[in-house]
Amino acid sequence: MLSVLLLPLALPGAVAWRADGWLSQEVVGGERLALGDEFGCHGMPGKNVLEDISVITECKEYLTLQINASKWGAQPLSFGLSASELDSNQHNAMYDAGFRITGDYLAAEMDYPLWGIERSGGSLEQNVASIPEIEQAIEENGYASLYWEAQIEDLNVRRDRDVLEWIESQDYWFTTWGEWYSSSHLATESVRTNQSITLKGSAAPNGAWDVPGTTHLSLDGGQITSIERIDDGQLSELTVSDHHLKTGYRIMNDSSATLTIEEGAIVRVSWQGEDVEVQFSEGTFNNLTPFMAVGHHTTDLFEWSSPFQHSPLRFTWLIEPQPDIEPSWILPVVAFLIILVVPAAVRYTLKHDREMHHSSEEE
Repeated sequence: MLSVLLLPLALPGAVAWRADGWLSQEVVGGERLALGDEFGCHGMPGKNVLEDISVITECKEYLTLQINASKWGAQPLSFGLSASELDSNQHNAMYDAGFRITGDYLAAEMDYPLWGIERSGGSLEQNVASIPEIEQAIEENGYASLYWEAQIEDLNVRRDRDVLEWIESQDYWFTTWGEWYSSSHLATESVRTNQSITLKGSAAPNGAWDVPGTTHLSLDGGQITSIERIDDGQLSELTVSDHHLKTGYRIMNDSSATLTIEEGAIVRVSWQGEDVEVQFSEGTFNNLTPFMAVGHHTTDLFEWSSPFQHSPLRFTWLIEPQPDIEPSWILPVVAFLIILVVPAAVRYTLKHDREMHHSSEEE
């Protein structure tokens, strides 16, 4: 009996878990997906990816059976880690499973095939969130990737409303890890004349979602007169108030613009001026600063996301199943007491029966 009751404690890797019912496409998960949030992985209860790389595929299977990773693509790209470094086998295992991004304790510059996004800007927690910390992170890294955790053990965490209001008023591109990664591809030049250049939208990076890419174009010695799509598609003009990724263009001044176009789109930029030098480089959507909020160890999507129902922020939710009730030491203690008591009780009962039987024979 003691062996049976101790078995769950003797297998520390066999931690029970249950699915988060709010993650389904039909409830909160679907609502967040439609807004533009991303779903990635953060592991499995009771397991450490540094010790068991099977966690990578287990978490991916758990996630993809319930919901797509993004409105842009079904397969998850992002894996959250609490470790500061991984070895090549762990990196390669993630890459082979389809992941392309890790964060957010890892250094952004790595010698492995994964994109690293560092934590920057602090958190969204009340009395912890900091505007100066966000501004410093953007100055140093060019982006902000803030931490958010709605519940720490039995403590419910509140967001900092004042800092959140300030964030929402800034000229930020509210995006996610996977969206930013997937949009990092330049258009290619197809035709150039003295007065125009024609660009063609390129494919997203290998393994990324099918997301339109952004190209920053600048002219030296000329002024942009028009930007138009010359195939069958549409290309709208964006304003600084457009904070969420979509196709379009914005002219920042007479000589520079950003163009966000999908694969295969044909766009012509025309200008006036003589001997114009044209330069184009990878840019960020609408020439805005990437801002990402990251929900770590998300086990209850309703609890984590409900404070942000009406916020323009977009979240990368790093999902874990909910751990089930952990094994208790009460059962082994009870079993141990039973083992001590039962033999004594049996001996007493047998002895009492023999005495009664002997007594009845003498009578």
